[in-house]
Amino acid sequence: MTITRRTFRPFILALAVALCFFQLSTSLGVLLLDPMMVRAGHVGIIFVILFLWRSPVGKYRRNPEEEPKLFLLLDAALAVASFLSALYIIRDLADIQNMMPGIDELSGEQMAYGIIMVLCILEATRRTAGLALVIVTLVALAYAVFGHVLPASFGHLYLEPQRIVEFLYIQPDGIWGVSIGASATIIYLFVLFGSLLDKSGMSRVFLELACLLTRNARGGPAKVAIFGSALFGSVSGSAAANVYATGIFSIPLMKRVGYRPEFAGAVEAVASSGGLIMPPVMGSIAFVMAEYTNISYTEICKHALFPALLYYLGLFTMIHFEAVRSNIGATPRELVPSRADLLKRLHYLAPLVILVGVMLSGMSVTFSAVSGCMSILVLSVFSRETRFTMKKFLAAMEDAAANMLMIAACCACVGIIIGVVGMTGFGFSFVSMMEGLANVSILLFLFVLTLTCIIFGMGVPALPAYLLVATFGAPTLVNAGIPLVSAHMFVMYFAIVSGITPPVCLVAYAGASIAEANPMKTGFTAFRLGIAAYLVPYFFIFEPALLLIGSWEAVLQAVCTATVGTICIASAMMRFFLINSTRLEQIMFLGGGLCLIYPGMMTDMVGMIAVLLALTSQMIRRKRSMPANSGASR
Repeated sequence: MTITRRTFRPFILALAVALCFFQLSTSLGVLLLDPMMVRAGHVGIIFVILFLWRSPVGKYRRNPEEEPKLFLLLDAALAVASFLSALYIIRDLADIQNMMPGIDELSGEQMAYGIIMVLCILEATRRTAGLALVIVTLVALAYAVFGHVLPASFGHLYLEPQRIVEFLYIQPDGIWGVSIGASATIIYLFVLFGSLLDKSGMSRVFLELACLLTRNARGGPAKVAIFGSALFGSVSGSAAANVYATGIFSIPLMKRVGYRPEFAGAVEAVASSGGLIMPPVMGSIAFVMAEYTNISYTEICKHALFPALLYYLGLFTMIHFEAVRSNIGATPRELVPSRADLLKRLHYLAPLVILVGVMLSGMSVTFSAVSGCMSILVLSVFSRETRFTMKKFLAAMEDAAANMLMIAACCACVGIIIGVVGMTGFGFSFVSMMEGLANVSILLFLFVLTLTCIIFGMGVPALPAYLLVATFGAPTLVNAGIPLVSAHMFVMYFAIVSGITPPVCLVAYAGASIAEANPMKTGFTAFRLGIAAYLVPYFFIFEPALLLIGSWEAVLQAVCTATVGTICIASAMMRFFLINSTRLEQIMFLGGGLCLIYPGMMTDMVGMIAVLLALTSQMIRRKRSMPANSGASR
């Protein structure tokens, strides 16, 4: 019998089921274990699945029959080695906790297991997320080993190899820290929620509802992408995965009604990225942020809501302007579901409503996620098309395990980086250096930090990108006097938009691949369509009313003026409002929009005057052109 990776399929499925029951039992308190045991068990099971499932070479993932048997043997060895390294933490945790950090010597077994675990994490991350995060981690490890030879302001005291391994593997602040803790608890439950929603078929109602709501709108298919991606992306946790999940429907439809291929791919990329900043789930980032900041989950969602709405308002407005200018029609009638049919399936949205409702009632995030999962199972019984068979149920657990591979590997990899920052004191050095820059110019400081966040986030999935930049960036902002929630929101935004920021814009490239468009043109178009995500964080740093913080009068003023300002900036980006804008009108719309977004009576007055002048100019020019072309302007 020929052995391929498909031979491991029954074993992988069994592990996926075991992972599901392990996560549910530990999350609900049925199985009471120390947090380090839970995290080690999580990593141990997932890494076995990962190494048996994913080939180390991309071409063999597409053609598993051609894969050399040596690769299978090596991966089986990696699976066993990673499992034993995780199992050691569970087995000997009592002895580990009795060790004196920095004093007791590590045994040869501990050193071996620690090195093996670090190497397995690097390889797992390479297979699931590419080289970007691996390179950053290797640089961090090199800094831990050789940083003592650097100048004092950049270096650190000499660290023995066993102390590095001890901090990363034995202590709870490295691999087994906050990042993998989030993966091993809250994130898995929400990934399971998304998998159950998908395998039951209930997730189809997201796109169907979007099609119905935008059935008569100009450029309807692009607006479908906004609503569908915002709903699906918030739960999926991956912008690139969201592009493929909803883009295979929305992008061909956008091209069909007249949108340029690069514009269609960019719309889907920007809409999918926005799902990660849109409450209630925010691609699991909200839960990790709650762990980091000790701010309640509901508070984080409240602060994130209005900036996310501005993000989508800007995208929606630019899509509309493009549709009007290019005379693009609505969604084809044959693709719009009937209202009666959709109403019969509208209860498919109930799991998401229950999930949010339970969280808002004050229950824990864990209980809320489990409630959402249970509601899917209960509601699925009432319809043949959604009812779970054993095959579908097993497929959901397997899908949840597959979606966790990248998340767990990247969170463990970020744990290594966080561990290096902690043991070397690099975080304090970086904060001190950035504070010096902040004392010179706060705007220059924010710009440099923006570039840092985007560079760290390039090629890295959204969640680990946030974890990475939050480790470096958020403390610098807090020490510069910025409120904690504003600081974390700032770095979160720029970690996420790195996926649509040229030249390394992987989310935009995913949209380009489906649209069969030029990747770089798609990337620059996505950058333009997502402009709100680059501007709004600067404004809420200086004026927290945009995060719904402050008196209701200040918040109301900020909401109204920022809404108008975002529309004006969208107009400037597209060079269109009522008709094509002149260069002067474009400048007035842009300057007026920026002034309106920044709360304050003086800036609001300046912004309103600039916008009214531009609008008056457009109305006059449009009226003059109407006799010639009956009001149509290109």
